[in-house]
Amino acid sequence: MNDALIVAPLLLPAFAGTGTLLFLRRRRWIGSAISIGSAVGLMLVSFILLGWATADRPIAYALGDWPAPFGIVLVLDRLSALMLVLTALLGLAISVHATLTGLDRKGWHFHSLFQFELLGLNGAFLTGDLFNLFVFFEVLLIASYGLLLHGQGSRRLTAGVQYVIVNLIGSTLFLVALGLLYGLTGTLNMADMASRAAMLPTGDQGLARAAGLLLVAVFALKAALLPLHLWLPRTYAAAAPAVAALFAIMTKVGAYAVIRIAPLIFGDAAGAFLLPSALGTMLLGFAGLVAARCLRDMAAFGLIGSTAMLLTAVALFDQQAMAAALYYLPHTTISAALLFLTVDLIIRWRDNEDAAIVPTSPYWAQSARSCDFGHLGEHVGNGLVVVDDRPCEERRSAPIRERRYEPWRFEWGSDRLLEPEFFGHRVRDRQSGDGTTGIGGSA
Repeated sequence: MNDALIVAPLLLPAFAGTGTLLFLRRRRWIGSAISIGSAVGLMLVSFILLGWATADRPIAYALGDWPAPFGIVLVLDRLSALMLVLTALLGLAISVHATLTGLDRKGWHFHSLFQFELLGLNGAFLTGDLFNLFVFFEVLLIASYGLLLHGQGSRRLTAGVQYVIVNLIGSTLFLVALGLLYGLTGTLNMADMASRAAMLPTGDQGLARAAGLLLVAVFALKAALLPLHLWLPRTYAAAAPAVAALFAIMTKVGAYAVIRIAPLIFGDAAGAFLLPSALGTMLLGFAGLVAARCLRDMAAFGLIGSTAMLLTAVALFDQQAMAAALYYLPHTTISAALLFLTVDLIIRWRDNEDAAIVPTSPYWAQSARSCDFGHLGEHVGNGLVVVDDRPCEERRSAPIRERRYEPWRFEWGSDRLLEPEFFGHRVRDRQSGDGTTGIGGSA
């Protein structure tokens, strides 16, 4: 086993992000291929590291062979390996989706920013040092600023400015907390800090707790916990859905940091102040999901609610609750990302940027009871059923046209799918005599 492989999740996206810059104006498909190839390589490396992480103790790798706590240390354990696998899976799926749908061609630097975002995420999951956690936070945030604005538009610009301001405040608080902790303990290495924080004199423990509270506030801001959640719905709803799908794991960086850092300073009392906030955020997130009138908003509020549910279990800091949280973590991350990708496909099916949730006709239930389901049109573009409201006899006598939907037909240089195709679903439309289909669209 070569411990140096732990550095691969950082080097792969770093070199790939730089390489894609060489193919901005000509042969852009090479840049896309480099990005997808890097995502494939990252997935293979992350699964290898996950196999290594089944050992009884964490694996530490000192960069430059500088010993801890003086040098930069990367630490691999089961939790960090799990987060690497999640990042790699989402990175591969989103990079392929962005390439096939033409999202990467709506700006010059998508794949470069995407790779540096993966670099920041992987670094945050692997670092064993608080200051380097701050550094990797800044790397992923800088890349996310560009990804948020990708595709342009006034709505994205407004959300982007607010996003930058919020995260600048968070970064400032992060640095203040690090300065306080370093002044008190003399180290920023996580393992070293855990032992030194427990031996602090009584007079310094209050200041250490204040610094810890600042750190938890920063991580709560990243995870969009109440009352620091207001930036997320507007930001994620304004971003391109594929970009928001990648951002789904950024909120988990806050949850991961809480799991890592809070027990070091607060011990068993780490969740006393986190649990009420997580419960309130969960209620607010799912209430917003129910009340949303737009598919983008629905996905954003769903992400808030699911992340809060994860942190509710984490805040108990109990072995059984933590096991449940870690079991739920990959499920909520993948499902939130897939929800954003599904919203993107729905919007593209509609041939415009309309993401409104369209109500169904109340005639559906009556028609389903009185007529054969084969004579009902199904409009999958808005995710809901739209009913052919003609009489049953007229629908039964109308000719049936079947069309096969193939979601991934595309051509290079096109910014959208060639046809409104969706998930390989076979739809049965009825061709009416006046040239309109039975689902209300044009023939």
